[in-house]
Amino acid sequence: MQTLNSILVGVDLTHADRLVASDLNEQTTEAVERAIWAASRFHAKLEFFAAIDLSAHTRHLLEEDKKHVHNNVTDEAQAVMQILIEQAKEKGVDSSSKVALGPPWREIILEVIKEKHDMVLVGTRPHGFTGRLFGGTVMNLFRQCPCPVYAVKVDEEPDVPEVVVASDMSEVSTDILNFVVNAAQVADMKIHLVHAIDTNLDQRLQGLGVNEETLQESSKVILDEIKNELNEQLAQTDFRTLTYGVQVHVLEGSPEVAIPAFIAENKVNLLAMGTLARSGLSGFFIGNTAERMLEKVNCSVLTFKPADFVSPVVPE
Repeated sequence: MQTLNSILVGVDLTHADRLVASDLNEQTTEAVERAIWAASRFHAKLEFFAAIDLSAHTRHLLEEDKKHVHNNVTDEAQAVMQILIEQAKEKGVDSSSKVALGPPWREIILEVIKEKHDMVLVGTRPHGFTGRLFGGTVMNLFRQCPCPVYAVKVDEEPDVPEVVVASDMSEVSTDILNFVVNAAQVADMKIHLVHAIDTNLDQRLQGLGVNEETLQESSKVILDEIKNELNEQLAQTDFRTLTYGVQVHVLEGSPEVAIPAFIAENKVNLLAMGTLARSGLSGFFIGNTAERMLEKVNCSVLTFKPADFVSPVVPE
């Protein structure tokens, strides 16, 4: 089961044309606040981590006057990070900070591997003309970071958060459910355990001449079996101790369509889901279904890897 003893929060210090800005953007501010809250509730250590990805021009200046430029950038960054450390201290949270130069997603993963962090929190916002919530940094963390990644969307804080746990009946989805149930013992939340099944098979069978009554009977049997499996998965947790319990839903339709639709309809605040490595290919997302689903969701997302996942990111 996932423990939460050490948390890394990614701090985006860039603003407009400034490499280091003392006024954090609202996405980073939200991620920092949630990280401090989580660290205080779970009695976890917290690391504020800023990775500054320099442009080619700045890298050239760095090579020409490495000591001067490097010190200016890192000193300014550490001054901002010290403010965050003081904020955490006010909440009784033991924290530290670190500044690195390089692509944020890569530097975060290297730091997670080095320090054995249990979770990463980062802020996120719509990117590009598509309006998709998760940009390249977050998607790379989803794909390749060995620990759970919590991508935080700025939103109005509800009285009781609505959380969806997307289950594929796997061991990792059981771990996710246990983690979310345990979290709900610390802070109330309404949990939905959700599984989606593709109904295209029914349409294809109907096209082959299978009558409607037989299709309905078969569908009911399958739905009942899946619901029983979800309830068995739920029975392995302490859900009965929760204020709001856990609601079980079997959705009809492809996961990348049905789950985002459920999230939008129920105004869900957080989607918790698993990611897997493809057979023989370490460090890749489970293919197109999960990627397409993440393109359509508009809430915070918490992703988990299997216990045996090995990140393809290694120090140079």
